[in-house]
Amino acid sequence: MTKEQDVQLREKEKIVQVVYHHPIVIIPHLIICFLILVLNFFLMYYLFLQGWWGAILFLGIIVSVVFYILRLIFLYRKNRFVITNQRVIDYEQVGFFERFINEFPYSKIKQANAVIRGLGPTIFRYGNLKLILKEDVGPVELYKISKPLKLQSLISEYLHKSEQFSVGSECTDPVGLIMAEIQLLKRSDKIRIFRQVKEELRKSSPQTELQNKNQL
Repeated sequence: MTKEQDVQLREKEKIVQVVYHHPIVIIPHLIICFLILVLNFFLMYYLFLQGWWGAILFLGIIVSVVFYILRLIFLYRKNRFVITNQRVIDYEQVGFFERFINEFPYSKIKQANAVIRGLGPTIFRYGNLKLILKEDVGPVELYKISKPLKLQSLISEYLHKSEQFSVGSECTDPVGLIMAEIQLLKRSDKIRIFRQVKEELRKSSPQTELQNKNQL
């Protein structure tokens, strides 16, 4: 079981897997930063010949690139998807001090679809995972994650368990079974049932029972 410091787990909930974006997401940025540093050191002699402002520019480029790399790694580690045995939690970090958290219980997820499209995603085994929700809203998409097919299989397994638990709960709940049958009836039949239930409640009320005892 994976441990996450900032995940507030519910009763009997445990973390199954923590999913990050594929490293391919940040590799192009790291390559550009490396090229900027190489160019900066290549021009170092020329910049220092320009005097104090050239030295400041040289050091400023280094500080800026290092800061950008640290920010990039920070966001890469903070943007993740936590898979538990009860829900999927999406952590979206957009800055050092701004974060959004969205959670999707398995009871609200209809299905999970993995999409791997293109030569690069096929070779490096990354793609998108689309969560189709039961509510009439757009799907939730997890972009460029590693091994989406494996994650799809894992989530589908918990969706199946959630459906089985839901069906089992309905079978042990007589009120739920009765209400499910009532929903299939016509309006006129529902009104008749309502009147009969109302009459039964009136007969079984404490006042009615007391009156019946007094009559006896």
